[in-house]
Amino acid sequence: MDQSIELLKKTAGALPRDIAYIALVLFVLFIARIVKDLLTPYKLSEQLTTADNPAVGMSLAGYYISVLIVCIGPLRTAPSAETVPLWKDLLITGGWALLGIVLLNAARILVDKVLLTDFSVVKEIVEDRNIGTGAVEMGAYVASGLVVAAALQGQGGGPHTALAFFALGQVALIAYGRLYCVVCRYDVHGQIEKDNVAAGVALGLNLVACGVVLAGAIAGDFLSWEHNLMKFAMIFILGAIFLLILRVLIDFLLFPGVRMDKEIEEDKNLNAAWVEGAVLAGMAALLVTIL
Repeated sequence: MDQSIELLKKTAGALPRDIAYIALVLFVLFIARIVKDLLTPYKLSEQLTTADNPAVGMSLAGYYISVLIVCIGPLRTAPSAETVPLWKDLLITGGWALLGIVLLNAARILVDKVLLTDFSVVKEIVEDRNIGTGAVEMGAYVASGLVVAAALQGQGGGPHTALAFFALGQVALIAYGRLYCVVCRYDVHGQIEKDNVAAGVALGLNLVACGVVLAGAIAGDFLSWEHNLMKFAMIFILGAIFLLILRVLIDFLLFPGVRMDKEIEEDKNLNAAWVEGAVLAGMAALLVTIL
């Protein structure tokens, strides 16, 4: 009984601080919307409400999810109330979260310009209302959010190490995305441009799975460049190989007698894309936990 009362008192005592953090996250979401509006070559409100564009909705949903993921990094390393006053901690945490928003928008531009090079992403999303392209952007946002959150989390280092591992993570994410396109038995970009939603969902969820691996490779305290770079390289290389091999095994284990690539390319089977991506993302989390 006494322990329950103590726990209740402790929870009630922390409530004002918790409310302050929630208010901070809502403020960060507000700033994220403004930044997104400024950097987007089309009017978001018009596409979301007047045009009812589902491709824009998918991309924007991924953006907001990634912003919330980014906030986790600074919040996990926030000092205790006994160490730093609340106002100072809110400023520090908010500053890191705002840096994360900038990095997220940079990551989206990088993915559009370096990974999705065979067509105009803006045209596909706005003019063609291509949900497959929106799914790729959604997956890229979530994956980048995981990378940014991991780069901002942990003790040691500083802005320079966070920026360095964010850059490494984005290069690795794009490299994996390109490798995925190579090993697929169909033209991934071509299928997405042809409005094959399954192809877009499969690529987007594969990026999320890679993002999970990269988060595990980056997260943790910064001990030294040698240690953290070696850890990054080992987990990413093993994780990328594991994901690509697992994608082949899924055909035999979960879809016996069926070729996943055929289902996605010829049948445009969205179910196959969801199952493949969900299993890969879950196995990526398992791999990171084991490593």
